[in-house]
Amino acid sequence: MKRSVNRCKKTVNPLKKMVPELICIICMSLVLISLFSFTALAGDINLSPSINSNDKISTSLSSKIAETSATEQIPVIILLADQHIAFNTANGKSQIESNQKNLIKFLENEKSNNKVKEIKPIKIVNAVAASVTPEVLASLVKRPDVWKIECDEVVSIIGQSETSTTEIEASTTPQNTISANAWGVDKIEAPAVWQKGINGKGITVAVVDTGIDSKHPDLDDLDDNANTNDPKIVGWIDYINSQSSPYDDHGHGTHVSGTISGTGANGMQTGVAPGTQLIAAKVFDAYGSGYSSDVILAFEWAVNNKARIISYSGGSSYHSSAYTTTINNVVAAGVIPVIAAGNSGPGSSTISCPGDEINSFTVGATDSSDVIAYFSSRGPVTLDGQTYIKPDFSAPGVDVTSTVPGGGYEAWSGTSMATPHVSGTVALMLEKTPTLKPSEVKQKLESTAVDLGSVGKDNNYGSGRINALKAAFPITVPVAKFSATPISGKAPLTVAFTDKSTGTPTKWKWTFGDGTTSTTQNPKHKYLVEGNYTVSLKATNDAGSNTKTVKNYIKVTPTNTRPGIYSKNK
Repeated sequence: MKRSVNRCKKTVNPLKKMVPELICIICMSLVLISLFSFTALAGDINLSPSINSNDKISTSLSSKIAETSATEQIPVIILLADQHIAFNTANGKSQIESNQKNLIKFLENEKSNNKVKEIKPIKIVNAVAASVTPEVLASLVKRPDVWKIECDEVVSIIGQSETSTTEIEASTTPQNTISANAWGVDKIEAPAVWQKGINGKGITVAVVDTGIDSKHPDLDDLDDNANTNDPKIVGWIDYINSQSSPYDDHGHGTHVSGTISGTGANGMQTGVAPGTQLIAAKVFDAYGSGYSSDVILAFEWAVNNKARIISYSGGSSYHSSAYTTTINNVVAAGVIPVIAAGNSGPGSSTISCPGDEINSFTVGATDSSDVIAYFSSRGPVTLDGQTYIKPDFSAPGVDVTSTVPGGGYEAWSGTSMATPHVSGTVALMLEKTPTLKPSEVKQKLESTAVDLGSVGKDNNYGSGRINALKAAFPITVPVAKFSATPISGKAPLTVAFTDKSTGTPTKWKWTFGDGTTSTTQNPKHKYLVEGNYTVSLKATNDAGSNTKTVKNYIKVTPTNTRPGIYSKNK
């Protein structure tokens, strides 16, 4: 069934002057009064499962209750008290199901009374989503197994004004003939990574968005060869219309997917990691709207379906504790959540949720001149008693050409367009080094980014605009080491020096101890005079330099000048 998206807002039915209804109104007023009594406390929430029942309603939900009629059902996410169960293990799943059993039974019973609908168990945060009346909310607050209740907020793709009118026609050239790279692909030096044999092969990326056009020539398979069976899209779930086959009735998800994985078969190379496979979750409708609960379920689905990366270009201005747990559990499972910062700039403290989570890989947008886009959301973020810098890094996000439904290409702008550049780059990194942990991936992305704006990480650019080549093949400061053959002998003594430095130096400077130097990597040097010589090597690359010195390393003894005359050291 198609699920309509309605915001949590007041829809009051006209009252008829009938006695039974008046009695009902009086009863419901008493219920609302009991709920309003804790509204003042809801803004100061203690995030401990041992909180008092009066603190269980979130601030945003409290305001919704005040606007809601007695019979209206409010979409909510009910978080249970035990939030420390491993959701992605067989034992953990069984434990969560047992943990939720009584709550679901209660909701099912109220559903039969038309007070509840759309019950959705969530394991990644040990929660149940449902639409409930204020009367049911009052009962939920009293339950000891309930920790917190939040409004199931309406969320949307980041910046519905992203779509530009710039359309690039599909190429009429034969397949496998690529006419050009999208500018962002070149900007982050992705082609240099491909030349090293890395294109994202073996890495699965989950695109949580509006869907995907599985028939686009750039997204239908891995090698653009009709004679091979190697689909690019290997997983699909539809939380909006429950369709079994992939589709995209908006276009946003297809555009994002093309930047991650497009092969260029139809004439434009848009994909940063064209060797990746995709799984797609449709959580936004044709108008770009959806519910937080479906987004969270999609993240859970992505982890359970072996995604290494989740690319999500949606968000909300409301913060949710459910997202905190979701992002933390995604990262704990070894999956990397790449999240758009939002398009609410240039003001400060405008990062969308869940991009505001400290463990999200939050992405801002830059243009082709490496200038931050005016719309790109800025930090800082203050959350759960911490204040920190966001975004984490930036990527191309202005007039980005990528795939759209129907086989063509369009240039769109937004942090939604920047996010898949990072998702594709992470895929390249993981193919190169599959054992990387999420924290290591973030550190490498930040340390290799092109620093822009203020020196160091800042609330506009983060650590800077990403560089796929340096992130996948990071350069470290070399450690200078060397050997020599021979290290002793009579003058004149020719010594062959061998560089054994680690860290890929690109420059060398040898000092031989007799006043001469060399910049050759593996030089030969002739010592003409007896003595003990100290040798040093300075190894340098773009990351820095290191020097190794060995005192009295080369020992040169005198040469015999006449037959029968021997050196005193003989």
